[in-house]
Amino acid sequence: MQKFLFARIEVWAFLLVILLGILGLLGFGGLVIEHTEGRHRFGAVGKAAVAVARIPLTVEEVIRNNDPMEVFQKGRFADQTGWSWSSPPKADGYWLMSWFDITRRRSIIDMVRLSDGTIAHRWSPDFGSMLDKADHSSRIAEYANWTNGKFKVYVPALQTDGALLVKSTYTPLMAVDGCGGAIWTQDDLMFHHSTESDGQGGWWVPTVIEPTKIEGVSARFEDDGLTHVAADGTILETISLTELMLRHGLQHLVFQVGDYDDDPLHLNDIQPVLADGPYWKAGDLFLSLRRRSLVMLYRPSTDEIVWMQQGPWMGQHDVDILNDHTIAIFNNRGQSRTNGAGTVDGSSEVLTYDFANGQVSSPFKGAMAREQVVALYEGLYTDLPTGEIVIEDHNSGRILFLAANGDKIGQFINRNPDGKVYEIGWGVYVDQSAGDAALAKWAALTCQPG
Repeated sequence: MQKFLFARIEVWAFLLVILLGILGLLGFGGLVIEHTEGRHRFGAVGKAAVAVARIPLTVEEVIRNNDPMEVFQKGRFADQTGWSWSSPPKADGYWLMSWFDITRRRSIIDMVRLSDGTIAHRWSPDFGSMLDKADHSSRIAEYANWTNGKFKVYVPALQTDGALLVKSTYTPLMAVDGCGGAIWTQDDLMFHHSTESDGQGGWWVPTVIEPTKIEGVSARFEDDGLTHVAADGTILETISLTELMLRHGLQHLVFQVGDYDDDPLHLNDIQPVLADGPYWKAGDLFLSLRRRSLVMLYRPSTDEIVWMQQGPWMGQHDVDILNDHTIAIFNNRGQSRTNGAGTVDGSSEVLTYDFANGQVSSPFKGAMAREQVVALYEGLYTDLPTGEIVIEDHNSGRILFLAANGDKIGQFINRNPDGKVYEIGWGVYVDQSAGDAALAKWAALTCQPG
């Protein structure tokens, strides 16, 4: 062994080894870049190269005892686990939600009866298998998250035919049946954030337009699209939000001097208007642009910005229409100061804006401060027909049910058997008739356990 270790090596052989090593590293790096940018010409070899490249990150996660699906607001709510109620909601219907299950290493989707908190139906789709067959040509999508262990469901949307629409951040939009099996996949665009009904069987969903037609931006510029999708997954229309802003002279909100950003607007909600009112028309779209703390009312039929306002909401999500003159906005109250770290100014809140008088109110400010709702990112608000509300505090893996007077009546904490709190997705209220009709369609199914 000693003779081998101290053997003389010819200079040419030493240099050849170094040259081959450099070429090998270049080739390995090329495989990783080629695969992560979606050009899967080398198939399993490229996939293996990415897996090897991720070994240091995996080791770091193990050493730090981190799980990518664990919430980042850790150590809250003592040992509270699962559902707990002081009194059931007065509202009929169902709460459709997703939550990450560490034992199955995947997101589970439940349709929960509000009357008694029982699970009326459960899906456990194999997201990894469905996405493995989808197009991988996007420069925006993070393909490392296209696995069961990292897939977080945003707004599982129930169709009248019993199909369930699912997606995560920058993934295809997929429809699954009552057993969680794939029906169709729409991968012409990458979808993200909200999924909202157009009232006629279709859906409005934020997307990223690739390749963008915007000049002078990087290959990873996120040109948000307002995409209208039919019930069968066909794309009916896509409107570039960036082009819309530039067309209406709002380039100062997209390209600020000295502050270039690949994601300058960050569209996180498209809320369709379903009925005419004194301040809007059916077919209009309310838009939430988080990075600009901007809410906008846009009319696609005439390409008109009917109304827009920045603040007092900060880094907001989720615009909802309450009546024919009032909207509600989940105000994260997120801000960044000199250290660059995002913080919440006090607690998050729900703001209402009244178009009749321009007044902004915070009807649940005290309740949300009392319950310490601190949603730097994400966060949703749902108004139930009875005046009760649902607050989704995603950064903490919590769903809150509040009475109309602000009293807490129930909550869900996604604490798993290992004691950690994991991610929840964006939920949606399903009324009694729609939920009952779907359950009737699924009654004869015999699903295999996921």
